[in-house]
Amino acid sequence: MDDEPDEVIYQRVLCGDRQALTLLVERYYPLLLAFGLRITNDIQIAEDLGQETFIRLLKYRGEAPDAFRPWVFKIIRNLVRDHFRSAFVQREIQFDPDGVGHKNLQTEEEGIENILFREDMKKKAIFLLQNLPLSQREVVILRFYHDLSLEEIAEVTGVPLGTVKSRLYRGLQTARQVLEQEEVKQDERN
Repeated sequence: MDDEPDEVIYQRVLCGDRQALTLLVERYYPLLLAFGLRITNDIQIAEDLGQETFIRLLKYRGEAPDAFRPWVFKIIRNLVRDHFRSAFVQREIQFDPDGVGHKNLQTEEEGIENILFREDMKKKAIFLLQNLPLSQREVVILRFYHDLSLEEIAEVTGVPLGTVKSRLYRGLQTARQVLEQEEVKQDERN
């Protein structure tokens, strides 16, 4: 049953199968939460968006998708965009360069150097992502954090494949430039 395609499982969900819903939640909630967190930089908002995605899946009464994975990412992407368009968020957007609003999970077996290095890399990645325009940020996240193909990203974002490629290229270029500027600033401080 674990190797059953997502599309078949979702068909079972639409027929009221609670076990199928549990399986989809186990497969996709962590991915949706991670996507939401990387885009919004807020764990509470990411959790809400992940839950709202499943509510939308349960309420949906149209034709089941041919490819479930890109479709579910398209749903959460639209919810993220709606969130950023809300008047409240437009007034309250703030960037927290020191964290992402969630607890860091650490094991005692790790050396302090590894923890510090990983935390530093995580902060840099968050900083770089937050400095990208939303259209580029979501393409970079879908490609490198969720391993969607460029074609799947085009489906999720609703833009042509060429646009996905250019957003990915520009996003990586912008991230590289920001990183180089930060390194120069760091060198000047030292």
